[in-house]
Amino acid sequence: MDSTTTPETPNETPNETSRRPSVAQALRLGENNTQPTIGAGGKRNWVYPREIKGFLTRRRNLVAWVLLFVYLGIPWLTWEGVPVLQVDVFARRLALLGHYFYAQDIRLFLPGGLAFIVFVFLVTAKWGRVWCGWACPQTVFLQFVFAPVEKWIEGRASTRRARDAAGFSFDWAWRKIAKNVAFFGIATLIGNTALAYFWGRDNVLWALSNSPATNPAGFAFVVAFTLVFYWVFAFFKEQACVLICPYARLQSVLLDERSLIVGYDANRGEPRGRNAAGLPGKREGLGDCVDCNQCVQVCPTGIDIRQGVQLECIACTRCIDACDMTMKAWKKPVGLIRYASLSELEGKRVGGARKRLIVYGALMTVLASLSVYLLVTRPEISIDALRQGRSPYQMLGEDSVVNTFTLNLRNKGTMRRDIEVVFAGPAADANMQPGGKSALFTVHHDWEGRRYSLGSGQRRTLPFHVTAPRSVFQGGKREVMFRLNDGKESWDFKVLLVGPFGNVGPAAH
Repeated sequence: MDSTTTPETPNETPNETSRRPSVAQALRLGENNTQPTIGAGGKRNWVYPREIKGFLTRRRNLVAWVLLFVYLGIPWLTWEGVPVLQVDVFARRLALLGHYFYAQDIRLFLPGGLAFIVFVFLVTAKWGRVWCGWACPQTVFLQFVFAPVEKWIEGRASTRRARDAAGFSFDWAWRKIAKNVAFFGIATLIGNTALAYFWGRDNVLWALSNSPATNPAGFAFVVAFTLVFYWVFAFFKEQACVLICPYARLQSVLLDERSLIVGYDANRGEPRGRNAAGLPGKREGLGDCVDCNQCVQVCPTGIDIRQGVQLECIACTRCIDACDMTMKAWKKPVGLIRYASLSELEGKRVGGARKRLIVYGALMTVLASLSVYLLVTRPEISIDALRQGRSPYQMLGEDSVVNTFTLNLRNKGTMRRDIEVVFAGPAADANMQPGGKSALFTVHHDWEGRRYSLGSGQRRTLPFHVTAPRSVFQGGKREVMFRLNDGKESWDFKVLLVGPFGNVGPAAH
């Protein structure tokens, strides 16, 4: 059925509509507890959402095109030669805005990750499932990419439903084949773009431009991602939102009576139905809902929003535009279905500050600020001194203790750096001599006085060992200092030496 035809629904009298459930039952319990996309015996009920135009749909179109550019464009962009965003699972690093982050940097993101979780709580508590209807990639691609292609090839929703019900024919077959070929092509683009987020742009382009025999593993990834996205958008469709998405299950604990939802104003609309003539005019005993079922026909998950808050509702606002169109045709105020809280829909007074949102906002701000501070103050060169050997230290004779290390240096910035490492002596030691060395400590290495060039993301290992007299160890440990400089900046870092406690013999420990 297109947007210009009147739905074929039987006329109802006030006596018939008076037997419908109460407002409270319609809002909380629903008239039908069955899943609209699952029929008898578990058989799939295919949904044919009717096309709709309206104020909110036009706004969603604008948002969708911006998001499509973001979702499909980011992995192909670079910043000073480094991907703008790449979760490089093979190299075990994250590329973000021209910087590389590694496993040891996860602590920098923990406050930000917690802030994002609190942000989800805040947005859901305030605006409901606005993410699902406006920004989720599943919704954006399904409704604004695949649905228009399907309409272009197979026709409007009512035409597709009638053709599928009629069974096999040449017209049905060639349209299905053409649609699935187009869907596979789009899925190839989406799948390989998604793979580029993890494998990298250059690797994906190389795998696509070379024979599968050259790199069978890489080509297998390309094919796998393409097939997964093709299956999801061509066949699974709204079932991903209904059956898989965990966010739908979380909404029951994240929403409250003051959260904005896409809701039906049952106090205004019930009892629903048309007048005896089925035309605008006197409607004694009836609410504003004319029971046209337009809200059901445009719903991408096949639900009836008049049954209240439901897990399957993704807050896409299509039912709002459909209902407003009907209200205008019947010369009634729009907003019978609208963004509103449950308290508002039940006629309760809504106002005042919500402590829940204030707490969420304050906690999110603190956590996000902490994560930003940690990221901004992170040194461009990471320094890790790893202890080597089976024993933490070795004894040379009775009085000398040897600690062996490997110094790992990594350039996490975007610019190439020429670095030098020097031994600065024991930490907080008054016996330090000019030049930064102590007579008590001997560092054996081959890198002092040499400069090493590190490109963006590159790593270098420098082995060394430190010999110190047994007498300098207090409680079995002692710290020494090293200094790293690149001609512009310098960083001091400590290395912990360990040694024997008390009178320990010359054997290795």
